Amino acid sequence: MEALRFGPLEVRPSQRQLLVAGSPAAIGARAFDLLVALIERRERPVSKSELLEVVWPGLVVEENNLQVQVSALRKVLGQQAIATIPGRGYRFTLVPAAAEEPPSSPMPPRHNLPAQLTSFIGQEEDLREYADVLQATRLLTLTGIGGCGKTRLALELAGWVLPSFPDGVWFVDLASVVDAQRLPSSVADALQIRTEVDSPIVETLCRRLHPRQTLLLLDNCEQLTNACAELAQRLLDAAPGLRILATSREGLNVPGERIVAVRSLRCPAVGSESDLDAVRSSEAVRLFADRARSVDRTFSVDATTASDIAEICRRLDGIPLAIELAAARIKVLSAQEIRSRLRERFRLLTSGTSATLPRQQTLLAVIRWSYDHLTAEEQRPLRLLSVFSEGWTLAAATTVAGDGADEFVVLDALTRLVDRSLVVIERFPDGTSRYAMLETVRQYAQEQLDSSGEGFDARDRHLDYYLAFARLPEPVHSARQHALWMSRLRRELENLVQALAWCDQAHDGARKALALVNALQSFWLHAGLMQLGYEMTRNAAEREPTPDAERADALIGAAALAFGVDRRTEGSAHLEEALAIARQLSDHVREASAKRLLAYAAGEKGDTETAFRLMSDVLSVVRAVGDDRFLLEALNSMAELHRGAGNADAAVPLYEEALALAREHRDVLMTAIICDNLARALISSGKIAEARDLAREVLDISSEARSRWIGLCAFDIASALAAIQADWTFAARMRGAAEGRVRSMKHCRDRADAAFLGQWTSRIRESLAEPEYQAAFDAGYSLPEDRAGAEALAWLAANDVKGE
Repeated sequence: MEALRFGPLEVRPSQRQLLVAGSPAAIGARAFDLLVALIERRERPVSKSELLEVVWPGLVVEENNLQVQVSALRKVLGQQAIATIPGRGYRFTLVPAAAEEPPSSPMPPRHNLPAQLTSFIGQEEDLREYADVLQATRLLTLTGIGGCGKTRLALELAGWVLPSFPDGVWFVDLASVVDAQRLPSSVADALQIRTEVDSPIVETLCRRLHPRQTLLLLDNCEQLTNACAELAQRLLDAAPGLRILATSREGLNVPGERIVAVRSLRCPAVGSESDLDAVRSSEAVRLFADRARSVDRTFSVDATTASDIAEICRRLDGIPLAIELAAARIKVLSAQEIRSRLRERFRLLTSGTSATLPRQQTLLAVIRWSYDHLTAEEQRPLRLLSVFSEGWTLAAATTVAGDGADEFVVLDALTRLVDRSLVVIERFPDGTSRYAMLETVRQYAQEQLDSSGEGFDARDRHLDYYLAFARLPEPVHSARQHALWMSRLRRELENLVQALAWCDQAHDGARKALALVNALQSFWLHAGLMQLGYEMTRNAAEREPTPDAERADALIGAAALAFGVDRRTEGSAHLEEALAIARQLSDHVREASAKRLLAYAAGEKGDTETAFRLMSDVLSVVRAVGDDRFLLEALNSMAELHRGAGNADAAVPLYEEALALAREHRDVLMTAIICDNLARALISSGKIAEARDLAREVLDISSEARSRWIGLCAFDIASALAAIQADWTFAARMRGAAEGRVRSMKHCRDRADAAFLGQWTSRIRESLAEPEYQAAFDAGYSLPEDRAGAEALAWLAANDVKGE
């Protein structure tokens, strides 16, 4: 397309340039491509899908990206230049100037924004928001860690809002200005304001800017924060038409300032790697792919590279500089090879480009610059806080990094680190706040921690804190409180795993490991982390050979988890060892605990005689001890043996006795577990309506308590009840929902449950054609757990299930 003029506008495709009254207009690369596409098709409306394909070829992007670019063009061209045709797309409405019409005369430039050599990718949707913010405030500061793209975003934003400032947009790069005295002259130079001999330069700036409607972009204010703040306030007070856009690693602390933390680029969700379109459309992957193609034009995000690229972007926290440096390595390494070297990210992510500042040529230089510009009082807490994995609370920080200070002193330190973009904060619906470092910052801070000699003591304090945290009693009387307990432990999972790993080096670590895994037994089960819990518990038991009560508890706990993940031979061996310890200690309660699970193991192997003999011994001991909690567990276990042996009628009264005890003690979790087992027995005995009511109770409790394990059981019952009602499609759907949870938890059903489920699965498959069954099963398999639970509850409420 040849150059075209539309009144004062001139489009030069060959130079990729848009002139407004002879002066270049700063628009992004995508906006320019969109403008050309609309002009070329100006004789007709152009659909959104066609424009997306032309402007973002080969990429799957959200429609709002197109809307952002259209809005950007309208701000430069005028709102009437691009018409929206409802239901059909957009149409360019301006009429080209006649060929003989003289070109518009050049006007003085209205900006000094540097031309960008690469396309702007990611954060496009934020531009509209920031432009609106800039209309509502006179000082907008973009903050963030080094490498997060503050400068690039600010330049894009400045170009976007250029038409709103008749007296232009002026860029002042302060990266190389280290003397505060030079700040005013640097601003004057950018504004092309000459100094006056008889007037201080700041006063000259104030006087000359007073009548202007101007945007001043102050970039890299962090090393002159106080001077920038003072100058900004002076200029804003003197010039009512002035607005300032600043970039800094912390706010300027000027009255009226609006601070916006520049977010990292969005990365593909964990587990989305098989969805190629989702991976390709994420901001971080789009940036990686664009920069990789600049060094290898054959590069593409495909089925072989998507998983590696997604993981690279996630592990680099979506930091644009880090992603660009990683993408540059595509010239000599594959995506898989880059991913495998990210543990050495500071050596891997370097650039030999001399055109960038030294502090931006490597990821290490960026992070080191931020660290070196902290005071010693700020560096120490940053180092100490690096022992946390995936975040921490104020209470945890006070214990681990507080050095004896109270929480308000620690809060002040955290606030300073948040201000400097080295710590981020997240708030939760339960009213708690949580802090974290980007993994890149954490890795550097850990290196500093280890070189400082403070690492051993900090990790010891970390272990002690999480041991005390795990020992907080599990709420069993309230499903809602149990859900809060579960969510807080889930958030600390990585810290708990790290604390257990540190037990290998900690003082008295073996004893602490036993105490920690014993405190977490119930958590592993309800969180659906039985495999992880088993490995952790077994390792802790092996680490401490002393035959005492705490080791016996760990062995019993390891056995229970082993049975849940089909490692029954190992589980039985743990129980025999625990039984020997209990007998050596003359501890009849722990002996009974081991026997109860040995009875279960015998029943699973079909040795019912041994199983019933052991359970009879257990019940005798428990009744003699008078421990109702242990008694209801023993009654439930004896009932399970009867159900596994095919005698549901014998199981029902035992379940009912156990359920009465659970309700009496207001133990909602055991109530749900026993209700589930009793419902299966009642279904087998033909008492369908009672089973339905119990199933609804199980689903209510599991949903409110956030127990994955109890919820899994309820889907089995819902499937059976739907089959009884001859709702075969819903039965297959619930069958899929249950199996999805089983596989994600690496759980192994026991003999009784497998037999119960097997008979109903056979009937469902006999009643549906195989394609219908598989479609319903697959749909249920992919359901999120909360939605599956809601569907099961809704079905039970709507269907008055009777016997067959």
